[in-house]
Amino acid sequence: MATRSSSSTSLALIVSSSLLLLLATAPILVVDAALDVKASCAKTLHPIYCTMVLSADPDIKTATSERALAEIAIKTSARVGATAGSYARRELDLVKDNLLWQCLDECAQDIEDAVSHLDDAEGEVDDAKFNLVAQYLQLSEQDTWSCDESCRDTPPSPVRTAVLAKNNDFEKMMNVTNALIKLALAAPKPATALPAKTATALPAKP
Repeated sequence: MATRSSSSTSLALIVSSSLLLLLATAPILVVDAALDVKASCAKTLHPIYCTMVLSADPDIKTATSERALAEIAIKTSARVGATAGSYARRELDLVKDNLLWQCLDECAQDIEDAVSHLDDAEGEVDDAKFNLVAQYLQLSEQDTWSCDESCRDTPPSPVRTAVLAKNNDFEKMMNVTNALIKLALAAPKPATALPAKTATALPAKP
């Protein structure tokens, strides 16, 4: 009985030592957690709009950093602006009222100019593009267009209401994007995988 007990103890020690060795030498992986979009959007001036629009983007499921969220916001801004500009251009060919035509024309030009600074960001957003967009949005905080001003003397109409609403969405999205870019630039760099540890197996006791 004593011999069997000793053998069992030795076997248990060998198994334990092997497990310790495997655990010690296995690489330690740092798994990125899903980004809390609502929490990030809460730091913008339009948290509800930000959360609603960005949560609808399919790429949001793979966003794990403030930088990734800002990149999605840049692409979203370009799409929202393109939609607003296209609407204004399309209605230009249909309206007969001179004041409404001027309202649409000025809004379309301003929106298209803004989109041109974002459109290069469609696709992959590298550091150069990211920084250019950041610089433009920073400047646009102090010098922005106003479709409300361009359309101030335009009589009320469904077209006027629609273009102002689309432009308002674009301005909000640009403001959100600017805030998220600032968060990304201020965020610490993501941690990298830690190197594997080395260990020596403990000798089995006789």
